[in-house]
Formats: sequence, structure tokens, C-alpha cells
Amino acid sequence: VIPVRDELQHARSYMNIQKIRYKNTFSVEFQVDPSIEDCCTVKLILQPLLENAINYGVSSMDDCGEILVTGRREEGMIVLAVEDNGLGMSAEEAALVLTDSNRVHKKGSGVGLVNVNNRIKILFGKEYGLTVESEPDEGTKVSIRIPEIPYTEENRKVLEQGHILHGEEINGK
Repeated sequence: VIPVRDELQHARSYMNIQKIRYKNTFSVEFQVDPSIEDCCTVKLILQPLLENAINYGVSSMDDCGEILVTGRREEGMIVLAVEDNGLGMSAEEAALVLTDSNRVHKKGSGVGLVNVNNRIKILFGKEYGLTVESEPDEGTKVSIRIPEIPYTEENRKVLEQGHILHGEEINGK
């Protein structure tokens, strides 16, 4: 468990490396509400989403690929999202991305999104996790929903011990 700020910094660093690797054939923009940066999140949840946006979304495009990372508060939750304007996929494919870890994948291990979704659900509860929205030839948006929990050392320890924080148990709320 780390602050959202640290996860965003890791994601920015990762994307700086990828932009060099792919010779700036895509752009990336971060639009994140600074007020969520001091909330709890799980380590390494944005990188697999960004990796998928590159591998399956924009890597085959010529200089017009765009990746947008957003973060905001929404009804007691933090919503982080990675959106690309790439190849997209059908609704059927999008539904399988989070459930079928036995599929044959074109690139990478294929367990990135399943892994991220499972780790969020284990840490925060079944009502949280990933959603995938996509249209063929329009792009894909993967959203992460996690509870809005202020990052404190106490909250980090409670979450890492496997306790889900509810209502009055949340330190600082």
C-alpha cells in the first residue's frame, strides 16, 4: 500500500522510458486531481494498464497514438483510468480481459489486468477493481475503482494486514 502520488510518479517514469523506446510515436498526458495524491492505493496498478495501452492500443499507430491517465474523486471512491485512442476491442473481448487468464495473448504475459483486478479486490473488497470499456477502432478505457482512504502509516498497516477499512475505522475521515 502506497500513496497515489508514488504510484503516479512510478507511472510517469515508466512512460518516459516507453516514449524513448517507441521513439515518441505516442503522447501521454496525466490529468489527476492533486487532492487524491494523499490517498491509499496498491503498488504497481497503473503500469500494467499503461503497458496494455501501448502494446494493444497505440504501438501500431504512426505518431498519432494518445494515452490519457486521469484520476478523480467520485462518490467516496478514487477512480484512476488509462485511456487510449488505439485499436480497441469488441464488448465480448473487453468482458474476457478481466476474467479469462487462459487466453492466448499477442504480447506480454496476459495476466496483468487479471492480477491488478484481483489484488485490488483482495485488499479493498469485491466492490472495487477494474472496468474495461472499448470500441473497435475507437480505443480502450480501463478504470480502477478503489475506496477513498487517506494515506497514513496506521491505515497502511491495517490494509496490509488484510483488514478492510469501513466508515469510522478509517483514520483521518
